[in-house]
Amino acid sequence: MSPKYAQLQQLACQLRERIPFATPAGKALLVYGYIRTPEPEPDYADACGDLLRAWAATRGWELGAVFRDLGTGSSQLVRPGFTGLLDALRLEGSALALVVETRQLSRKPEGVKHLTAAIRQTGSSLRVLADEVRV
Repeated sequence: MSPKYAQLQQLACQLRERIPFATPAGKALLVYGYIRTPEPEPDYADACGDLLRAWAATRGWELGAVFRDLGTGSSQLVRPGFTGLLDALRLEGSALALVVETRQLSRKPEGVKHLTAAIRQTGSSLRVLADEVRV
């Protein structure tokens, strides 16, 4: 992970300190990641993707894909990456959507609520990595 993303490095360290929990025996949970940035920042998105992959691996989950909307404002309604995420979550066996922090969904609480509801309508749930260290 690039040293210029100190906040992500700090989150990664905090997540590594968390004790992994055992997943049920059998097939790993299938999860998908989502990243949105207001500026086209592929390096930041790559670092977020690395963090999502590492977290999924520590949990024994299979990360199917990481969907991205780079250069997309919080209030922008057209989000091909988010639409792709929802499509993937509708597939049989999909369990979770992962984001690094809620602001990757939206900076506004009502936006987060709306997008979280859209995820739940697929039959999946949302996990926010930053919330994992606040528990």
